[in-house]
Amino acid sequence: MVYDIIIENGILVDPLKKTHQKGTIYIKNDKILSPPNEKEKVEYKQKINADGYYVMPGLVENHTHIYNGGGDTNLNADVIMLPSGVTSAIDQGSSGWSNFNLFYKSVVMNSMMNIKCYLNVSNSGLITEDYYENIDPKYFNKEMLKFYTKKYKDTIIGLKIRLCRDSIKDMGLKPLEKTIELAEELNLPVSVHIKDLDEIKEAANMLRKGDIWVHMYQQTGPTILDNQGKVINEVLKAKERGILFDVASGRGSFSFDTINKAFKCGLKPDLLGTDLVAYNVYQRPIFSIPYTMSIYLNLGMSIDELLKICIKNPAEQMNLSGKIDTLKENTTADICIMEIKEKDITFNDKYGGRLNGSRLIVPKMTIKDGKVVYRNIEF
Repeated sequence: MVYDIIIENGILVDPLKKTHQKGTIYIKNDKILSPPNEKEKVEYKQKINADGYYVMPGLVENHTHIYNGGGDTNLNADVIMLPSGVTSAIDQGSSGWSNFNLFYKSVVMNSMMNIKCYLNVSNSGLITEDYYENIDPKYFNKEMLKFYTKKYKDTIIGLKIRLCRDSIKDMGLKPLEKTIELAEELNLPVSVHIKDLDEIKEAANMLRKGDIWVHMYQQTGPTILDNQGKVINEVLKAKERGILFDVASGRGSFSFDTINKAFKCGLKPDLLGTDLVAYNVYQRPIFSIPYTMSIYLNLGMSIDELLKICIKNPAEQMNLSGKIDTLKENTTADICIMEIKEKDITFNDKYGGRLNGSRLIVPKMTIKDGKVVYRNIEF
């Protein structure tokens, strides 16, 4: 057989099968194939020597805004993410029901990547950074939310709401209460931005198994920590109930002080979203998902732990488990090759916190649907 691509000598990491071993990948058209038998003549169009590098399924960006052209925060997913090893992404509420059709036709249908989304409960989603979207429940359009989530059930995987002091105004947690009520009826999870929220304990008690707490390590206003630097009991109980906690670091939605204290209490992330937008891409402190992974690698998380929270878990959110989170035969050849480079590096947060690290995850190649779509010039 003539293979299109053979990747040999790499360290194959499969987060679904929980394997971590040296091996070879054989690709024909858009699929990973079984290894040839000993008697079979092997020919190929391209052979890649991945000796010393990690070969894994394409990364899954759990939190980004990619309604390119639909708002000032949104970026072009293919241009920005494929070079970082990302082959699948979840848009977090950039569109509401009123502009979802255009988001679907212009982004979802035209992207090389696998894209799914949380639909914003606000009718028009995230239009601008200049002001918050309207989350007054009296403007929630139940019938249209029901219509779109049913019609696009393969793309819309949940509802999104942003809760903070400026967005809820004098409404308290009524917007969250109504959103959860709608989500219950639609049988969907809710992804909840929680930042600078006085009612943080009450919000924690309201979330259900499978809902997502966004910006878990943020340091604006009330946080997940009490005055003694311990994770508040309501958050720990939420974790026990099966609420998923997302890093979603953004430009200023994390601090090393909060992370270190939370780690000591055993609260680690379930999802490693970056919250990349047009204003922070390729800028520190976040830069890209491999850069964000590098932060947590230097905080002591293993590569296997990292791939669980940036491939396996978000693949489950996308209802694509067993399809995009594995290197097994007969699955789509969405693959990235990474180097873990020994390098002295300092990571910073916006609050003056620093992390001195010694390892940096560097993307070397991205393969989408069996085609090389990015290759590092030195690889």
